[in-house]
Amino acid sequence: MMRAMDDELVTVHNANWLHEALFVKTVLEGDGIEAYVPDEHTVSVDPALATALGGIRVMVRASDESRARDVLAAVLKEHS
Repeated sequence: MMRAMDDELVTVHNANWLHEALFVKTVLEGDGIEAYVPDEHTVSVDPALATALGGIRVMVRASDESRARDVLAAVLKEHS
């Protein structure tokens, strides 16, 4: 069964550390955006794999991408 294009997952953040990815996920979910960290279990077993994976992905539905990027930009601006 194929998902609609808006239901496809897109990466909105690549983290170097699992706790960073989980923080970003929490920020997005706090704003009502469903977020996923598909590499969570892989890097929790072996954190060195994060580099091999090219970072730990935080993903959202394509329909939420723009809002997710806005939320993350606001949070980064607020904490810089």
